[in-house]
Amino acid sequence: MTYPEIRDIHSPDLEPPTLPDDPAECAVRFRTVVGPRGGPEAEAFSFTVITPARLARSAEPVWGRGLLVIPVFDWALVIQAVALLLARCVRPTWDEVAAELNRELRWEVATGGSAEG
Repeated sequence: MTYPEIRDIHSPDLEPPTLPDDPAECAVRFRTVVGPRGGPEAEAFSFTVITPARLARSAEPVWGRGLLVIPVFDWALVIQAVALLLARCVRPTWDEVAAELNRELRWEVATGGSAEG
Protein backbone atom coordinates (compact mmCIF):
# COMPACT_ATOMS: atom_id res chain seq x y z
CA MET A 1 0.00 0.00 0.00
CA THR A 2 1.07 3.57 -0.64
CA TYR A 3 0.86 5.95 2.31
CA PRO A 4 0.80 9.66 1.44
CA GLU A 5 2.69 12.17 3.58
CA ILE A 6 2.81 15.95 3.74
CA ARG A 7 6.09 17.25 2.32
CA ASP A 8 5.15 20.93 2.60
CA ILE A 9 2.10 22.95 3.53
CA HIS A 10 1.81 26.70 3.54
CA SER A 11 -0.54 29.59 2.96
CA PRO A 12 0.27 32.39 0.52
CA ASP A 13 -2.12 34.51 2.61
CA LEU A 14 -0.69 34.04 6.14
CA GLU A 15 2.50 33.00 7.89
CA PRO A 16 2.07 30.85 11.00
CA PRO A 17 1.18 31.62 13.73
CA THR A 18 -0.58 34.72 12.34
CA LEU A 19 -4.36 34.47 12.37
CA PRO A 20 -6.84 36.16 10.02
CA ASP A 21 -8.39 39.41 11.24
CA ASP A 22 -11.53 37.44 12.13
CA PRO A 23 -10.75 33.72 12.57
CA ALA A 24 -14.48 32.95 12.79
CA GLU A 25 -15.24 34.56 9.41
CA CYS A 26 -12.48 34.04 6.89
CA ALA A 27 -11.17 32.25 3.82
CA VAL A 28 -7.47 31.36 3.64
CA ARG A 29 -5.74 29.78 0.64
CA PHE A 30 -3.32 26.87 1.11
CA ARG A 31 -0.91 24.85 -1.00
CA THR A 32 0.42 21.46 0.04
CA VAL A 33 2.94 19.11 -1.50
CA VAL A 34 2.21 15.44 -0.87
CA GLY A 35 4.26 12.39 -1.74
CA PRO A 36 4.36 8.69 -0.99
CA ARG A 37 6.18 7.75 2.20
CA GLY A 38 9.68 6.69 1.19
CA GLY A 39 9.20 7.55 -2.49
CA PRO A 40 10.53 10.35 -4.69
CA GLU A 41 7.21 11.32 -6.28
CA ALA A 42 5.33 14.41 -5.13
CA GLU A 43 2.31 16.37 -6.27
CA ALA A 44 1.08 19.83 -5.37
CA PHE A 45 -2.51 20.45 -4.34
CA SER A 46 -4.33 23.60 -3.32
CA PHE A 47 -7.38 24.23 -1.18
CA THR A 48 -9.10 27.02 0.69
CA VAL A 49 -9.91 26.91 4.39
CA ILE A 50 -13.22 28.66 4.91
CA THR A 51 -15.51 29.18 7.89
CA PRO A 52 -19.29 28.71 7.87
CA ALA A 53 -19.76 32.40 8.69
CA ARG A 54 -17.78 33.36 5.58
CA LEU A 55 -19.78 30.90 3.48
CA ALA A 56 -23.04 32.36 4.81
CA ARG A 57 -21.90 35.84 3.80
CA SER A 58 -21.13 34.75 0.23
CA ALA A 59 -23.51 36.13 -2.40
CA GLU A 60 -22.40 33.55 -4.99
CA PRO A 61 -22.95 29.78 -5.08
CA VAL A 62 -19.96 27.84 -3.71
CA TRP A 63 -18.79 24.35 -4.74
CA GLY A 64 -17.25 22.03 -2.17
CA ARG A 65 -14.19 20.59 -3.92
CA GLY A 66 -11.06 22.35 -2.78
CA LEU A 67 -12.75 23.73 0.33
CA LEU A 68 -12.04 22.74 3.91
CA VAL A 69 -14.81 24.08 6.14
CA ILE A 70 -13.82 24.57 9.78
CA PRO A 71 -15.71 26.46 12.53
CA VAL A 72 -12.85 28.86 13.36
CA PHE A 73 -9.46 29.19 11.66
CA ASP A 74 -6.74 27.35 13.57
CA TRP A 75 -3.37 26.29 12.13
CA ALA A 76 -3.26 23.01 14.07
CA LEU A 77 -6.78 22.10 12.96
CA VAL A 78 -5.86 22.67 9.30
CA ILE A 79 -2.81 20.39 9.58
CA GLN A 80 -4.85 17.77 11.43
CA ALA A 81 -7.60 17.84 8.79
CA VAL A 82 -5.07 17.37 5.97
CA ALA A 83 -3.42 14.50 7.87
CA LEU A 84 -6.82 12.81 8.32
CA LEU A 85 -7.55 13.21 4.61
CA LEU A 86 -4.21 11.61 3.72
CA ALA A 87 -4.95 8.69 6.04
CA ARG A 88 -8.21 8.08 4.13
CA CYS A 89 -6.40 8.15 0.77
CA VAL A 90 -4.07 5.17 1.24
CA ARG A 91 -4.20 3.12 -1.97
CA PRO A 92 -2.14 0.42 -3.74
CA THR A 93 -0.31 2.89 -6.04
CA TRP A 94 0.81 6.52 -5.92
CA ASP A 95 -1.30 7.34 -8.99
CA GLU A 96 -4.39 6.05 -7.17
CA VAL A 97 -3.50 8.07 -4.06
CA ALA A 98 -3.06 11.27 -6.09
CA ALA A 99 -6.34 10.68 -7.93
CA GLU A 100 -8.14 10.15 -4.61
CA LEU A 101 -6.64 13.36 -3.17
CA ASN A 102 -7.83 15.17 -6.29
CA ARG A 103 -11.42 14.36 -5.28
CA GLU A 104 -11.12 16.73 -2.29
CA LEU A 105 -8.23 19.03 -3.20
CA ARG A 106 -7.31 20.86 -6.42
CA TRP A 107 -4.45 19.06 -8.15
CA GLU A 108 -1.94 21.56 -9.50
CA VAL A 109 -0.11 20.92 -12.75
CA ALA A 110 3.27 22.30 -13.81
CA THR A 111 1.68 25.23 -15.69
CA GLY A 112 0.07 26.49 -12.46
CA GLY A 113 -3.45 25.39 -13.40
CA SER A 114 -5.27 22.48 -11.91
CA ALA A 115 -5.95 19.00 -13.22
CA GLU A 116 -9.56 18.16 -13.76
CA GLY A 117 -10.87 14.93 -12.42
